[in-house]
Amino acid sequence: MNLMVSIALVVTLIPALLLSLWNLTLSYSDWAVLWLLVLAGMIFRGNWSIVIAHWRAERGIVLRAESWLSRWFTGRVWAFLSSATLVLALTPALAWQALTMSTVEAILLLTLAFASAWLFLSMRSFLARHVIPPFDRILATGPSAWLLGLPFSVILFFITWYTTTVPAEMFSASFSEIIQSNFRHIPETRGWIAEILAVGYAIEAAKLWLIAQLRNYPIVTLILNLDAALLGLLVARASVVIAHFVEAHYRGEVE
Repeated sequence: MNLMVSIALVVTLIPALLLSLWNLTLSYSDWAVLWLLVLAGMIFRGNWSIVIAHWRAERGIVLRAESWLSRWFTGRVWAFLSSATLVLALTPALAWQALTMSTVEAILLLTLAFASAWLFLSMRSFLARHVIPPFDRILATGPSAWLLGLPFSVILFFITWYTTTVPAEMFSASFSEIIQSNFRHIPETRGWIAEILAVGYAIEAAKLWLIAQLRNYPIVTLILNLDAALLGLLVARASVVIAHFVEAHYRGEVE
């Protein structure tokens, strides 16, 4: 099997397995969060490696190697902040989607993950024949995420728009009643994860209640469904950085 296809499959299947294990073990123990930490670690290390390589390449062009400024402008702070931001934005979103998404959404996100990883690896392979490292992966990162993340985001948005059903009680029940009724989805283990999930279920109930109450204002419904579009862009970016993480370990090029 082609190496790029193999890595793209790994990038698709490992996060899918980790999220499935999170979903299956959540009802038994708060230790289910360990599966998310593994996924977060892969995203963090993949993004860190790309950002730090970009910074060092630019520093090598601008700063002299013997300059004392080189010891200060290492790029580690920026790499940490950008990687932590991506992890904090993506891991909770994926954890939530693993609990609530439909089969169609799951298939679409798996397809996006595979396609984004494969496109990144293909673009990096092509650029490696024309530019010096690490600019091959630097130049491949953004376009491979956006070229697929954007159209898939539009598809996810319309799937959410047309398939989300608003329960009948949303039209007549009070806001507080809707919030309380949605808490029935919380796992029976009343640990700290359940308390965090309570916030997520409350937000989801509030969103559906607002859509029901403001159904005569389509712009409001549109805005409230933009989170599905954002998820597509985040998944594409995560797939790219995990693809880099897996390929770097395979080639022994870990930063």
